[in-house]
Amino acid sequence: MEPGLLKSADWPLVIDLYFFLGGIAGGAFVLATVAAFVDERRFRDLMRVGYYVAFLAALPAPILLIVDLGLPSRFLHMLVVSKPNTDIGMNAITVGPLHLKLLSPMSVGAWGLLIFGICAFLAALMVYLEDRGKRRFGISRAIVGIVGSIFGFFLAAYPGVLLGATARPLFISSHWLGALFLAVGAATGAAAIALLMSILGRQNREALARLMNFTAFALVVEAALLVLFAISVWMSGSAGIRAALGQLLAGTDSVLFWLAVVIGLVIPLGMVLGGVLRNANPGLAALISILVLVGGFGVKYVLIAAGQRVLS
Repeated sequence: MEPGLLKSADWPLVIDLYFFLGGIAGGAFVLATVAAFVDERRFRDLMRVGYYVAFLAALPAPILLIVDLGLPSRFLHMLVVSKPNTDIGMNAITVGPLHLKLLSPMSVGAWGLLIFGICAFLAALMVYLEDRGKRRFGISRAIVGIVGSIFGFFLAAYPGVLLGATARPLFISSHWLGALFLAVGAATGAAAIALLMSILGRQNREALARLMNFTAFALVVEAALLVLFAISVWMSGSAGIRAALGQLLAGTDSVLFWLAVVIGLVIPLGMVLGGVLRNANPGLAALISILVLVGGFGVKYVLIAAGQRVLS
């Protein structure tokens, strides 16, 4: 029997949105922290907008999870238990009512989201207060940035790792999904910052140019990881798994998949590498950013949709 062929499809649109926004939040937070460490004064706009984007993108994540779970209490139960008991879950860590199941992807994901959300809130609040001359948070903000970046990486890559653990034909033999989702998160996080900076009329052309160059780099990595993903699935040697890949590349899901690749990867990458952004024009930067965001969502959406199909 081919692995995963009897699994039912149960990843709704809210989960696609959660994975997409989580990637943007993680990518934007890490970029903002890097900008702060490289030269806070020079890249202040990038850092500020990056932390705001990370917080705003992370804000709906718990709501989307609760909508998927049906009841707020189900989300809460991934974090706390009313009657702590060492018999609840293997290798679980329980401190008072707080409960972390190390072998449960949902429990680990919920804790990762919570800690990242706290860091994103604190970083955005500190930047807001600094801009209003209240006080400086140098070391405190640096610590929040480092901790938040660790969980930002986790938040962006975790959905790919989670999909790989679902035993569905398209995912079970791929070892590149986590890295692929991380690359998409880095590209879309940078694009979201660039889009907001362009709309707000920030005049820091150097920061915008560097941001678009990084976006192009992330797109190159994303393209390479898409190829590695396809090769690893094809090399599995299973006819059923290859059939699932065929549905993605040349079957039912192929039109949307290739459309997302062209819109979100080929066109923006060609525009940046072709020198369209030599003067960091905000209008063109905004256009490229929108393409990257649309394509990034499309790639994640179609991958998850293709993985849910039950082949006859």
